[in-house]
Amino acid sequence: MRLFFSILVFVCCFSSCKNKALYEKEISVIDSTKIVLQVKLNELNRAENNTESIGFVKYETYCAFLKNNIKDTVIRYEATAIQQFVNSGRTIEQFMKNKSELIKQTETSIVQLQKLSSDVKENNLPLNLVQAYFNSEKSHADELIKTIEQNIKVFNLSLNNYRNSIIKTEEYIRKINNGALPSVVPDANIE
Repeated sequence: MRLFFSILVFVCCFSSCKNKALYEKEISVIDSTKIVLQVKLNELNRAENNTESIGFVKYETYCAFLKNNIKDTVIRYEATAIQQFVNSGRTIEQFMKNKSELIKQTETSIVQLQKLSSDVKENNLPLNLVQAYFNSEKSHADELIKTIEQNIKVFNLSLNNYRNSIIKTEEYIRKINNGALPSVVPDANIE
């Protein structure tokens, strides 16, 4: 009887180790994907600092001024700079609006991957479901990484275009505004 019990314990342990070894590759992939998502999350969080470094707070004020004050024909290089300024600013604004949703999705995906990795390591999932969960979470994470990379690429290109166009835009504004740049006038009602 004792021998039977020992064999049973050995078989259970061996089976558990075999299952864990069977999914070590998946666990490794999950953990790596989680790290990549964390890096992308950090990039998204740094985006705000990038907009501050280029003086993006001027964008709305300058756009409103340009909209209300361009009445004549504009020289080609000035028009190109203004158009680049406006278009890149719109893209940056859109990115900043969508950024919080991307951050939320990324944080959720990281938590789900962490839970899946933990569940697989601790054999808390039925073996027939591990691969399906792995495929689902990995696929979602890969799509999220791709989306973030595309958004960051467009954002960085727009930041560059904004940075390159703001000097010429400010020159044009000074030209039509008696040498002065518009500034935001605080509302007297707000205290």
